[in-house]
Amino acid sequence: MTQTTDTQNVQPVRRGPGRPRHPDTEARAYRAVLELFGQKGWSGVSLDAVATRAGIGKSSIYLRWHDKRELLLDAIRDLEAHHVTPQTEGLNIRDYLAAHAKARAELLLGEHGAAIANIVSAAVANPDAFGEIRDESVSRGVLALEGRIQQAVADGELPPSTSPGHLLDAIEGAIFFHVLMTEAGTSKEEVRQGIGEWVDELIDMVLRGVNR
Repeated sequence: MTQTTDTQNVQPVRRGPGRPRHPDTEARAYRAVLELFGQKGWSGVSLDAVATRAGIGKSSIYLRWHDKRELLLDAIRDLEAHHVTPQTEGLNIRDYLAAHAKARAELLLGEHGAAIANIVSAAVANPDAFGEIRDESVSRGVLALEGRIQQAVADGELPPSTSPGHLLDAIEGAIFFHVLMTEAGTSKEEVRQGIGEWVDELIDMVLRGVNR
């Protein structure tokens, strides 16, 4: 007699609920590490703390990143990739510098401005560990500006004696100080509302000095 098996009565194996994977794990981790770094500095960042802040499993973090430095570097790259670059095609050097200065100010005034500021200070204190991170967040954009200034010198828009480095130091340094060292009682929103006019005045003042 042949024995038959009723496969229709076989029930599928039911697994425990477990913890579902989030499709936005990377985005949540990036946001969390930037928030922690901006609020607490380097000592306040750990992969465990990022997992807790992001609301995702620790295993998801440890499988993706080896250490907190690697995670922070990826977060900075993602932030830069999503940063809106101003349209500068066809602009003269004055308007070009103003457009980029306003974009830089808006970035510092934005959600992760404190993290960017902490990167600068951390790079000064620990250049070996933070050199690459600093280059991702600051130096890459500055290099593009230097090229445009050099072209302006070659085209006669700026005097031959113009130093791209000194010109950018004056602009970038002023923005950094203005945004992050606001007067007591001045809110970030008040600074943001007046940033366009302030940048225009800054660029005109710097260029007057260059063209003397």
